[in-house]
Amino acid sequence: PEAIGAAAVDYLDMFGYTALAFMWAKMAKAAAGNAEGDTSGFYTGKLKTARFYFDRLLPRTVALGESIRSGADAMMAPTAEEI
Repeated sequence: PEAIGAAAVDYLDMFGYTALAFMWAKMAKAAAGNAEGDTSGFYTGKLKTARFYFDRLLPRTVALGESIRSGADAMMAPTAEEI
């Protein structure tokens, strides 16, 4: 039970990053089909923003996964007096 509580926030963060990655993939696919001849920069901007998300933000899930797998021992080790 302690491991579930210890991992809860990291799990929710990881799910959020993953769900957004799915949405960015869908937007990038749609933008790629419309980018040619785009004079406003709207579609190319979407593609560049998607690249930023996948290169800079999505990799955070690796650290979150490690934190989730680390368990609750370090979190539960201090006594109430020690905190």
